[in-house]
Amino acid sequence: MVALEQYSARLSGKAGLVDETFAALRLVNNDYQLEDVQSAVVHEDVLLKATHESRRAIWNQINQRYFLDWNRARLLARLVSNSNYALAKLFLYYDFCRSEHILFDAVTSPIYERFDAGFSGMEISDLQVWLDSIQVEHSEVTEWSPQTRKKLLSNILTVLRDFGLMSGVYRKTFERVYIPASLAGYVLYSLRESLENFGPRSVIEASDWRLFFLDEGDVVNLLKELTDEGHCKFQKQGEIMTLDLKWQSLEGYVEAIAG
Repeated sequence: MVALEQYSARLSGKAGLVDETFAALRLVNNDYQLEDVQSAVVHEDVLLKATHESRRAIWNQINQRYFLDWNRARLLARLVSNSNYALAKLFLYYDFCRSEHILFDAVTSPIYERFDAGFSGMEISDLQVWLDSIQVEHSEVTEWSPQTRKKLLSNILTVLRDFGLMSGVYRKTFERVYIPASLAGYVLYSLRESLENFGPRSVIEASDWRLFFLDEGDVVNLLKELTDEGHCKFQKQGEIMTLDLKWQSLEGYVEAIAG
């Protein structure tokens, strides 16, 4: 039996931090090393935050979300620097969700399911039902105070708003965003590194696509786009499918699209 990833309540502290993360990634793209980025964020105030405590708290969040895998952080920084603001946010959002297990599970399970069922949006009370239901599998949730739970759930919905997947202040409404092939390729090549049994069926059924409110038909169309652009070779005839990737690694793919 595979052990479940333990959930953390750190998301109760900060939500999207989109512009703050972009500022840190610009340093990465300018060949700063990890310790130099930390120093610039915490001590040199590149984020324009008033207090040392605030800058350190933001750094701790950004570091946990994006910089634990430094090689991937460097790839993300290149993608962000070569993308418009809307697309850059989506690259950021994907890596954020991959690093924060409770965020990933909340979006791909109760939030996606509500979207797929045709609801226009979601409230904290809807997420609370889900959080209550997972306490057997995730006993760590029982150790969180009611205030921490409420703030965490609120921030999950705020994250989706910050990255463009939802809108609204008190009640969040779903937004269907355009997913270009370049982002789909980033997900695809990430899946090759994370899926235990990589293949066309496991790719199409991967939960990662739900982060963007995509269903299996959407994924098939994106794989066809990536095939047209030369980044993979996907074929589907009835239930028979084949999938071959052109690039040997995620780094190779990023090099191809970002230069």
